[in-house]
Amino acid sequence: MSICLLPNMAYLSETSRTVEIYKALKEHGTTPVVATHGGTYESILKQEGIPYHIIPPVMSGERCREYVLANIGKKPNFYTAAELRKDVAGEIEFFKRHKITLVHIGFTLSAKLSTRFLGIPLSTAHGSFLPPVFEKRMAPYQKDFDRGLIRLLPEEWKKRFVNRLYSHAKIYCKPFNAVAKELAIAPVQSVADLFLGDYAIVTDIPEIIGIPRDEIESWENSPDSRYSSRIKLFHAGAIYAKLFGEVPQDVREFLQTDQPKVFVALTSSVEDCLSRVYEVLKDIDCRVIFCTTVHPKNFEPSENILLKDHIPSHKVMPLCDLAIIHGGQGSIQTAIASGIPVIGFPLQPEQNLNLQLIENHKAGFNLPFYTLKKKRLGAYVRKVLNDGIYSENMKRLRSWQERYNGPENAARILTELAKR
Repeated sequence: MSICLLPNMAYLSETSRTVEIYKALKEHGTTPVVATHGGTYESILKQEGIPYHIIPPVMSGERCREYVLANIGKKPNFYTAAELRKDVAGEIEFFKRHKITLVHIGFTLSAKLSTRFLGIPLSTAHGSFLPPVFEKRMAPYQKDFDRGLIRLLPEEWKKRFVNRLYSHAKIYCKPFNAVAKELAIAPVQSVADLFLGDYAIVTDIPEIIGIPRDEIESWENSPDSRYSSRIKLFHAGAIYAKLFGEVPQDVREFLQTDQPKVFVALTSSVEDCLSRVYEVLKDIDCRVIFCTTVHPKNFEPSENILLKDHIPSHKVMPLCDLAIIHGGQGSIQTAIASGIPVIGFPLQPEQNLNLQLIENHKAGFNLPFYTLKKKRLGAYVRKVLNDGIYSENMKRLRSWQERYNGPENAARILTELAKR
């Protein structure tokens, strides 16, 4: 039995999830092989003292950025066929050499082909986009598109369209199927098929997503589904980052106030997003921890805003009253664990679903980006900070999330799967 954890280090959330699963596997008496194509957050493995292997080719900072941009629809593909061919070849050679019997990924999508070629089972865990969600038409459409004539369409039509699109469309599949043909293996049938392995570890909370645990684990491929293999779902629970040490002293001192406190973690990928949020918050009576690695030139100094890069969000969020984020599952689960409401601006469909679930439970708001352009964010921030119902509802979600030990359950599942 040899388990390989193969994280895509273009993503902080995936890197941190790998750290948590690695530690839990060690506690179970299993030491997994950790490998990666490198990337932005490779240093985290070093900081955590986790030994790992580099599989060539290595992802540069620019390559990582391109990968992330593809994930939010700003690039047409995650890989060119040439890039994918090299990654798959490197993985095949590595898995053979280390006699790997199970591979677990988040978003290292090349492993879909390398494991299939070798007949090695592939396990995935990277978010809420799962077949039962599509079949129940739970994935929401992007509110940014709900304008003009589209607003006149019946809600049920829009829901049916987006859920069928996400589960049946062949977005991103062309390079994968070109390489699959060369390898004489089964092609990828849809984008949902691409994102799922033979096994999928579900990190959602049944009470929050609204699908019972036994229904998740008993799901089977429907006759008209577009999946190229049988898929088995296993429920684990929340797995989120617990990195970057202690709360910095300047952050702790800055938050020692009776004013409301806001945690902001947004990307620089969306034009003017950071600047618009900054401009709104500097005029509100609150203290703001503004977490960003990019500081736009037009940020005017403000006594109520502290700019930081990487900080331990799982320790800083509990000191705050509101989080403004994009809605990745790691950030959402950290906010839930911290018991603080969320205002979110989703960049891609999975984030949109995560935020809509929060809004459905009245623990925050899922907002389109045009809210920023129309200068409406301030009203939402004041509403959440001044109405305790959002905090109360988020604490209810926290009680549900605390029922499941995600890392421990994931380690148990992977250990059992590797023995099959």
